[in-house]
Amino acid sequence: MKDSFRILMVDDRPENLMALEAVLASPDYELVSVTSGEEALKCLLTEEFGLILLDVQMPGLNGFETAKIIRTRRKCQDIPIIFVTAISQTEENVLEGYAAGAIDYIFKPISPQVLRAKVDAFLRMHKYRRELARQSELLKRQVRELDLLNDQLTTTAMELTRNEILLESMVEERTQRISNILESIKDGFFAVDTKYILTYVNSAAEKIFAKPRNEILGKSIYEVLGYHPGFIKQLVVISNKEPVYLEINCPRNERCYEVRAFPGENGLSVYLNDITERKLMDKEMARLDRLNLIGEMAAGIAHEIRNPMTTVRGFLQYANNGKAVLSPSNIELMVEELDRANTIITEFLSLAKNKSTDKRLQNLGGIIDSLLPLIKAEAVLSGKAVIASGGKSPDFYFDAKEIRQMILNLAMNGLEAMRPGGTLTLNAYDEDDQAVLAVQDEGAGIQPDIREKVGTPFFTTKDSGTGLGLAICYSIAARHQASIDIKSGDRGTTVYVRFNLNS
Repeated sequence: MKDSFRILMVDDRPENLMALEAVLASPDYELVSVTSGEEALKCLLTEEFGLILLDVQMPGLNGFETAKIIRTRRKCQDIPIIFVTAISQTEENVLEGYAAGAIDYIFKPISPQVLRAKVDAFLRMHKYRRELARQSELLKRQVRELDLLNDQLTTTAMELTRNEILLESMVEERTQRISNILESIKDGFFAVDTKYILTYVNSAAEKIFAKPRNEILGKSIYEVLGYHPGFIKQLVVISNKEPVYLEINCPRNERCYEVRAFPGENGLSVYLNDITERKLMDKEMARLDRLNLIGEMAAGIAHEIRNPMTTVRGFLQYANNGKAVLSPSNIELMVEELDRANTIITEFLSLAKNKSTDKRLQNLGGIIDSLLPLIKAEAVLSGKAVIASGGKSPDFYFDAKEIRQMILNLAMNGLEAMRPGGTLTLNAYDEDDQAVLAVQDEGAGIQPDIREKVGTPFFTTKDSGTGLGLAICYSIAARHQASIDIKSGDRGTTVYVRFNLNS
């Protein structure tokens, strides 16, 4: 894997390529320029790139076609593509670009500061990924070495039971080898006996403790790590003789460590792996994911709200020109369209993860019983039946208003999925320390090709609706630390919502 960050620039106009080279000239990355989509594809066959700047309007293969071909190649599927264009700036073209595999757009004339900032961001991500891969490979190699050494020690122990003198010599030799390995690794390592007295500390752990080993060996772990009582509390609970995995933030050096403690007959072996950089990278990746999600959601909201607003605006213009009369029926139509836009906005706001909840100790079956008359009334109008049972549901803490909304959404979806004569079943019960809500219909089931999209905001198979109902249910479940599981077949669909009673 090459260390340099290489950028492929594709534009049929040499002057545009020269302008990009002038803006991006830097010793931190290498620039490669080509003048057509065909040349770009040839370069990608033999060379590796960390980023592609791709012009949209080109003779032969245009930018969209080139991007689609790039995404079909397995080794090129993860290369970020940024479209650079001066013409294709409509919403349809932008969406087509994202569908072709782009992750961003830059419109001409190009702002040098914006372009450099975006390229520098991808450079940092590239370095984070390389460093993470390097550390992961190093850790795997160290684990393999330790596994191999452990196998060797096991074999040696079996042989030494037959020869006590040989046992002493070989244990000393193997101990020295382990010590050499532990001294060479970058992870911190220390060992304590059954009374939590430090018996070994490697050089990396010395730096973490900020104390030389001759000052801490022979001392209690409580004395040395007293500054982090939470860590001590978790580490010393080893009566079950099982490994302990946790993360701690060290206030002395402001670093984050992954802790792995392995109990044995003689005490504990503890590894401290510095994961600060990985945490920072995960945080950056999460931020980029949120930005992408915001873009997708904004596009969906704009599309859904624009339709009713366009209807109202068009009619008002028509009336203003004297070509129509604002009759009561026309005013009612405009009010309905505005109400539809308001409903979309209200449902979208219900997706907010930081929405406050009013959780109280109550019963899920009671919520079902209170909603049953409303659901049955809706079912009777369409020639369907409803069966409900919530007597076996345990009490737990939840927001009654949000759970009512979830049950109504799931019930209405089930009723709409069935033909007249079908039966909707609502049930609440406890199972394996969980309170379970089950909503079962007798519809035709969910088609396999759309199951992965179920719950995605603005995705719907109905002729009317916003596609936010199930997305709201998933959002409510997340705020209650619950999970949603959907089982679907030819005889109907069952949605299970599982609430953890211990949370």
